[in-house]
Amino acid sequence: MSDDLKPPDLDSWQRLFEDKAYWQQSPDAHYAELLRVANDLLGQGAIDLDQWKALMTKAEQSHKDSPAVNVAQAVDDPEA
Repeated sequence: MSDDLKPPDLDSWQRLFEDKAYWQQSPDAHYAELLRVANDLLGQGAIDLDQWKALMTKAEQSHKDSPAVNVAQAVDDPEA
């Protein structure tokens, strides 16, 4: 079985969460992918409902913060 076909795990979710480039370039896609991975983890039984809720809360907060962070960075470095 190829590594690409392995089901996601919490480490996969965390790496995705910490992918700042993806988050900044496409906050909506990043958020949707975090939700998909969290739902997959719950569906596989890899996490319980409380863990799923915690992941969802982190993803939602990150998504809410993305516009403000992106604007602040654009103001700080207009050439970026």
